[in-house]
Amino acid sequence: MRTAFSEGRLPWWIAVPLAALGGWCFDLANPDTSVWPLVFPSVLLILAAWWQQRPGVAMLAGLAAGSAFWLPHISWLTLYLGPIPWLALSTVMVAWFVLQGLCTAWATRGIRTLPWFRRRPTWLLVAQALTVAGVWVLREGVQGVWPYGGFPWGRVAHVLAESPLSALVSWVGFAGLSAVIVVVCAAVVGGSISVFPCTSSAWRAFIPAGVAVAILAAATLIPVASLPNHESLRVAAIQGNSKSGIFDDRENGDVFADHVRATEELLDALEVDNEHVDVIVWPENAGEFALTDNPLRGREVALLSKRADAQIVIGTVLADPDGSYTNSSVVWGPTGQQQPKETSRYDKRFPVPFAEYMPNRDFFHALVPDLVDLVQLEYRTGTTPTVMPVDTQFGDVLAGIAICFDIIFDEQAENMVQEGAELILAQSNNADFGRTDENVQQLQIARLRAIETGRAVVNISTVGTSAIIAPDGHDIATIPAFIEGAVVADVPLVSGSTPALRYGATISLVWMLIGGAGLLAGGVGLFRLRRSTTRAQ
Repeated sequence: MRTAFSEGRLPWWIAVPLAALGGWCFDLANPDTSVWPLVFPSVLLILAAWWQQRPGVAMLAGLAAGSAFWLPHISWLTLYLGPIPWLALSTVMVAWFVLQGLCTAWATRGIRTLPWFRRRPTWLLVAQALTVAGVWVLREGVQGVWPYGGFPWGRVAHVLAESPLSALVSWVGFAGLSAVIVVVCAAVVGGSISVFPCTSSAWRAFIPAGVAVAILAAATLIPVASLPNHESLRVAAIQGNSKSGIFDDRENGDVFADHVRATEELLDALEVDNEHVDVIVWPENAGEFALTDNPLRGREVALLSKRADAQIVIGTVLADPDGSYTNSSVVWGPTGQQQPKETSRYDKRFPVPFAEYMPNRDFFHALVPDLVDLVQLEYRTGTTPTVMPVDTQFGDVLAGIAICFDIIFDEQAENMVQEGAELILAQSNNADFGRTDENVQQLQIARLRAIETGRAVVNISTVGTSAIIAPDGHDIATIPAFIEGAVVADVPLVSGSTPALRYGATISLVWMLIGGAGLLAGGVGLFRLRRSTTRAQ
């Protein structure tokens, strides 16, 4: 009698609960809990549920894993906007998990039916493991670009920002780091439940696990890819602890005033200690609306810049003549906006759908008019360069700018480095998410981005958590959430590209192609099996 176990898969009543447990562990591996070693059992359990599985069970396991992960992981969306946006985004993300489960089951079952692989268990395991990792990277990649520009959150690589494996991201990029973890987990799963247990030497099932442990142990010895640095820039970042959420009770100018006051307090302290800074960074939206068209506020910032003898980089919302808006950052000096104005302005490249603009407004308004009406401004996609020259004692320093969710997109990192960024200023306003996990999840991504690019990252928020992060990922200075304050630190100015930035896109593409090839091979195998079964009947 043929059973699920004899066919190298788990029965549905085991697979679905294991998938749910894996998804829940994956969330625990991420901030705020941050038990990063749980990434291994989480991926193992999810893959075991999908391995050589029947299509319906694989999709059900994907639903279980995706729901157990995404619903708690992005629950911060409910804080101000309620359950509808949370459920909508979660549904899309879970749907990707369901599709990934189907593809993983399809590929692993189909490859196993091919005669060449059936005669060569070791090569069967290699082909299945590589394919499964490729499919995982493919899902992460597509999820990060579609729909509405994508949401590259919740990647396997993100978990490892504070782990001994974080240095790998400077060599292989985010996609490559995800693939490394998934491929070793896939080898363990395949060796344990489908390949070697079916041979005469069942003890060989333990070989993949031993190899995986050895690979991961060796990977912890790999250092961060270092880049040449020249000079050290003294950076100050201001956290105003402002009421800057959508529904916060505040008056026009309060957020601006909070950051002015915090900057004045910093300058008072610097003058007492006879110290200075080379640049001051305010977070996203700290300049509120139309700073460039407000002479009084512009003059106030200019006086602060003159007193500090340093340029100030400020987040502000700017209006276009056509009625659209940009979430922007500008450089301000003692005489106003740094000249030429065209190069001292950055417009956010990745505005957030359903928050900073409303796609298909008429359609969604018919469904949830109250929520759609909350999105009153239509922010357009920025087209300015991703770097801005900031005048310092060393001359113009090229600062890469990432406003809020810009930092989570690989394309933004690639553009900043290609355009010559010597450090990265990641300005954010996390006030809408309160004391939820969102701010520490985003900080985790910023930390990994520092390692990947080899640049210091100044992650500054209106409410925190804010940190100045070194190119190797460690914190140079931090400000706890929900206090007013400033951080000052010396950061290196870096040039060049890490291997991750030179080859990361190619590595990602290769993994996706491997996943696609495995799906094709699996399809061939299943087609041949069906045809032979039909002939036998």
